[in-house]
Formats: sequence, C-alpha cells, structure tokens
Amino acid sequence: MDDTGTAVAQHYSGERYAERIIDAARSAGIDTLTATNIAPADEFHTGGLRSTRELAELAGFRPGISVLDIGCGLGGPSRVLAAEFGCHVTGLDLTPEFIRSGQILTEKCGLGSRVTFVEGNALDMPFPDAHFDAAWTQHVVMNIRDRATLYSETFRVLKPGGAFAFFDILKGTGPEVDYPMPWADDASLSFLFTEAETRQFLKDAGFEEVAWVDATEHYLPMMLHQATGQAASELSLRIVLGDGLGPKLANTVAAVRAGRLVFARALYRKP
Repeated sequence: MDDTGTAVAQHYSGERYAERIIDAARSAGIDTLTATNIAPADEFHTGGLRSTRELAELAGFRPGISVLDIGCGLGGPSRVLAAEFGCHVTGLDLTPEFIRSGQILTEKCGLGSRVTFVEGNALDMPFPDAHFDAAWTQHVVMNIRDRATLYSETFRVLKPGGAFAFFDILKGTGPEVDYPMPWADDASLSFLFTEAETRQFLKDAGFEEVAWVDATEHYLPMMLHQATGQAASELSLRIVLGDGLGPKLANTVAAVRAGRLVFARALYRKP
C-alpha cells in the first residue's frame, strides 16, 4: 500500500464499529438487525439507503449475479444488494476495521452466505481477470488520485458484458472546496475530477457508457434531510466519523449549492 492508501485507511480507522452500531441499534429499540434498519449508520453516501436502491435499479441488478463493491466501508450497500436484489457480493476495502465490522454486521443480519469481505487496494485488486458480473462504487473515488488505474482494474476484473455502476462526487466549477469534508480533513486526501475528466478515464479504460445522470438537484434535498437526521440519532454515521460530522456535512452542502461539487450516477459496460 502506498502512502496515500495508508493515510486513507487511517482517516477511516477506529475501534469496534460493529459493536457500537449494535449497541446504538439496541438503544433505539432494534434487537434484530437487518440491512435496512442499520442503514443510517453504514450507508456512507448521500441519500443513504435510497440512493443504494436507485443505483442498483439503474444497473439492473438481478438475483444470482456476482457484484464487487469497491470501497465497501462497513458493507451497508453490500448487504442491501444481497437482501433486496439477491446478489452475491464481495466487498473490498483498505480499512481493516471496516472489514472486521462488516463481517460481524453481515452475520448478525443473516447474510453471511451471500456477502464476503476482502481487505485490499482498489488499485491492485486481489481478484482474477473476468471474475465478476458487475462492480460499483458510491462516494469512494474522492480518495483515489490514480483514477486511471482504478478504472482499468475495475475493467480487468469484470466479465465481458459486465456492468460498472457508480454514484460519486465530482468536481464542479469555481474554487476548491472548503475542508474538512466527510472523506478528507484537508486537501491531501481529496482528489476530485470533473465530469469530462471522469468520462475520459472510463473511455480510456475500455468502458462503454450506457447512462449518465447529473443527480445533483435530485440528491441535494436528501443531503439536507440526512444531515438533520444524522445529528438527531446515535444510530448514525457519527459512529464512524465522530462529532465532527456536522461541520463536514455543512461544508459539503455549501459546496454543492455553490456548484463546486456535483453528484453523478452512471452505468457503464465492458464490451
């Protein structure tokens, strides 16, 4: 792992995330965990559970397919894909504690036979060529400078005809964003590219574009609602991102409103 990868893993490092989510769920009156009822604490992206479902619908995911969740975090979306769409999911992430806690939460949700987790680097994926039917990312690429290698590795591990779906934050117009952000406390871990640059990276990797949606206006109200909900509940992303989550979300909202950040939801295929 290079220095940037180590720093990213450290940014998200912590202790006992699974146990803390289980405790917070119990305090909220939740004794039986499901992919749905713990989503406020393990869906690390704008729109949470709703955006996961919308991306899976755009991708046309169906029962039985194999999906690689790149930058899976605690595995919230992976569990939703397994529970609601019938997929067999492999979650890949740099952060050891995410992998450990993701496994625990998945077993608690009764999804251990359909979701597995692998600690590894998205720039050097530990999988053979043409291994997965589909891959996806959600709010992951902002921590990855080498976007060309990310997309070429994604292309490599997909079967011919495989789908690559993503919901990610891209650079808009105007000055650089103000930090901290949820994915970075300063600019050293934040690597934002424009829509045009992103599309070129994907084309150079060999992907064919199927759909591209500027989802900024669609998701801005959800971000505002999510920021309020996260502040009001213990079962929230504060378990991972801490009490600094509020200012980070406020900075993100301000940047989106100013056009400095945009949300893109897209679907590509490997010929």
